[in-house]
Amino acid sequence: MTILVTGATGTVGRHVVDRLVAAGRPVRALTRNPEAAGLPDGVDVVKGDLNRPGELSFDGVQGVFLI
Repeated sequence: MTILVTGATGTVGRHVVDRLVAAGRPVRALTRNPEAAGLPDGVDVVKGDLNRPGELSFDGVQGVFLI
């Protein structure tokens, strides 16, 4: 079950990503700047902006943390 985390590089979002990874969950992290995200190995980091919802893809996502 892939879980999408918005705000994944922020203070709270980063903790959510870390906890999900530690629990062995597949994580997709939404960020405006994937190259600077610095998220753990194995996280699917995708470029996106919630202000542009038409450009977002939720293929394969079964849960969302909207932060």
